[in-house]
Amino acid sequence: MYDTIIIGAGSAGCVLANRLSADPGRKVLVLEAGRAAPIASDIPSDWVTMFNTGADWGYHTEPQAGCRGRRIFWPRGKMIGGSGALNAMIYIRGLPSDYDGWEAMGCPGWGWKDVFPVFLQSEANADIKDSPYHGNDGLLHIGNVPYVDRYERMWIEAAETAGYEYNPDYNGEKQEGVGLFQFTIRNGERWGTGKAYLRPALERPNLTLKPGVLVTGLIVENGRVKGVKYLADGVPETAYAESEVVLSSGTVGSCQLLMLSGIGPADELAAVGVRPVHDLPGVGKDLQDHFNIPITFYTREPMGIGAWTDEIIAQSFEEWRDHRTGIRSSPWVASGGHVCSRPGVEPDLQLYGAISPHRDYARFLGGQSGITTHSTLQRPNSRGEIRLRSANPIEYPSIDPKYFVSDPEGLDLATLVEGVKINRRIMQQSPVRELVDYEVSPSAECKTDAEIANYIRGHMTTLYHPSSSCRMGTDAMAVIDPATLKVHGLEGIRVADASVMPKMISGNLNAATIMIAERAARMILAN
Repeated sequence: MYDTIIIGAGSAGCVLANRLSADPGRKVLVLEAGRAAPIASDIPSDWVTMFNTGADWGYHTEPQAGCRGRRIFWPRGKMIGGSGALNAMIYIRGLPSDYDGWEAMGCPGWGWKDVFPVFLQSEANADIKDSPYHGNDGLLHIGNVPYVDRYERMWIEAAETAGYEYNPDYNGEKQEGVGLFQFTIRNGERWGTGKAYLRPALERPNLTLKPGVLVTGLIVENGRVKGVKYLADGVPETAYAESEVVLSSGTVGSCQLLMLSGIGPADELAAVGVRPVHDLPGVGKDLQDHFNIPITFYTREPMGIGAWTDEIIAQSFEEWRDHRTGIRSSPWVASGGHVCSRPGVEPDLQLYGAISPHRDYARFLGGQSGITTHSTLQRPNSRGEIRLRSANPIEYPSIDPKYFVSDPEGLDLATLVEGVKINRRIMQQSPVRELVDYEVSPSAECKTDAEIANYIRGHMTTLYHPSSSCRMGTDAMAVIDPATLKVHGLEGIRVADASVMPKMISGNLNAATIMIAERAARMILAN
């Protein structure tokens, strides 16, 4: 018997484990499907090498009609630290209007004035001191990228020449502009919540972490969640919670576990052999994601990842291993920006200038050196869903983001078309223009808006930021009570991760996910 059971040791679960176990009278259990993060998780440059390994759930979407029938790869972290141990480590909070929008959607207490102090209190910024926009005394280490390639700075110069103002701090006075991102990197090493929050808390006798276990469902009795069922080395086990269970399994995992436990759309659950125990039609619905379109340019001289030889890879690893310095201390997505696709809107595109001739975040490399520019849709209109395929907890759920097809006005696609044009305009400016040999096929042949749109449908990738499958709110389709983060209509169960976001934020989700977990911990401790 435990007081609190946390399901998932990801970005949110690690925060909860630290904060709740700080109460010595509270007995806390954390269950995590993955095991310890591999060394590749420590090395900032190596995040993409963990895709499709044991540290990755390796999901794929359903065939997407809006993407020419393609199934889109969805990596999610399956290890201590979760997706925060797999991601590109960018720290960005989003726009104040994102959170004011949450409040307007029926989530009082989640406006910018409410969440901003939480961001500050969790932050330990190593490089920006005495700023009203940053904290220095929190647990989460934030810093500038340790290594900046000179060509990344040249991309920023070209973006400035194209008319985009330099912004030294996307988490400062404003988000719009171009520059360098901030990261959860400490002294050249990834430093997400698995290290910043969970690692020091594991010394506490009232905190138990069980890795390598698969939670198969919740124990629900008379409208209350009493505990969880899980497999440990294939053997069924149970654990009971005196106070509550907190789901921090992410946008895919949290809604999947609710549905496996009979909590969700009753008709859909019954159709796949799950006995409904609590009809909650919004579970798994309103799925949102940031999606992205890359275009690649080959360059006339060796540079960046495209110039790495076996010798450079070996030597750079030794330098990182011994000193935590050099090219391996960068995730190679440091240069970027936030820009507006058209007048009269807030930044609706996030840009990247990656010094790499790649497709799908360097999982596939071109034949020579190059630069790949990305434009990412910050506030998508497309909405999808996650559904169970069966009652089998080992079977992956059906993930259907409904990219583009659920946006009948076509604004998502039109905005990404503008993103391609913006990136081409940047690449035509000095000092980058002089470096470029040519744009790589098949985007190079796409000139008209219709041709660019067809290319986007065929080459769009996700930025790996799913949210909102258990969204907060008070309407009929809401899953979570915004005042408590409890599941509507049940006791003993809360959800605290990106799945509760009422609407996608304008930026990478990790910072906001950590903020949600911090607030969830306060709610629980206040009981």
